[in-house]
Amino acid sequence: MSGLTDHTGALTRWLGLGGLLALVATAALLKDPPAPATEAPAKPPTTPQVALPPAPPFPDAGVGRVTRVIPPFPGAVMVPMGRLVTNGSPMEMLYFETDHPPGEVLEFYARAFRMRGRHVVTQDDGAGGGSVNYYDERLGALVAVTTIRVGGATTRTLVFPSWVEAREGIHLQGTAPASLPQPPGAVTVLRVDEGNDGLGAGSTTLTQVAHGTPQMLAEFYRAQLPARGYTPSDLRLARGVEVLDFERPGERLSLTLAPLDKDGPPESLITFVLERAPLPQESNR
Repeated sequence: MSGLTDHTGALTRWLGLGGLLALVATAALLKDPPAPATEAPAKPPTTPQVALPPAPPFPDAGVGRVTRVIPPFPGAVMVPMGRLVTNGSPMEMLYFETDHPPGEVLEFYARAFRMRGRHVVTQDDGAGGGSVNYYDERLGALVAVTTIRVGGATTRTLVFPSWVEAREGIHLQGTAPASLPQPPGAVTVLRVDEGNDGLGAGSTTLTQVAHGTPQMLAEFYRAQLPARGYTPSDLRLARGVEVLDFERPGERLSLTLAPLDKDGPPESLITFVLERAPLPQESNR
């Protein structure tokens, strides 16, 4: 997964959690649909009840830590996305789809985490999705499950279980920064604020879903951001995914706009990566 880097000016940085979600969701949505099953699997109950294992042991340094702290959802096939980096912190992520509503998925994981004695934080995105998460002091990691509801006539829930190694200081929110323009119908899925020192200090990543194609939204941001002091610095397009970079004194902003494959009016997954940038007098010291 070494390709998950982005270039802003002369610096190379890792995409934040929001950027990762955009890339993962886009890859999942652009793939061919699976062949129909010869035999319909048994549908789990409305409120899934499964026997949960005890709290996992301290994980190895190898792959698989996220599967030890996040139990599988009944009837779902989890796809490992590998070891990655978000805001300078190592992470692992899984992905799966289900026809269960986001609320049922979130309640399943909130109950599972509480049964292991975790203090769980739940966040609603206002559109049926959201996240549940907790900070594990013993492991020094943020454990989270994020859901996104997509689709028109046939809806489905995209689920992203994740494990982020970080000192306590990384915060999740469900609201967008007031400094960013909001396109019509925008719904915030997840916001991550990095409060620790180091590579990602002071950075914010934000994932939203909004009405319109990536091209329509790119035009919206190119028109709105200059009025807020941002200057465009780069524009890239790959497989229908638009990436725009902007700068203003003290800040760098990268946007990733990915199409959602669904029935009905077009919608896109939007990702902001907002970073601190040294002022000219600071960089010359």
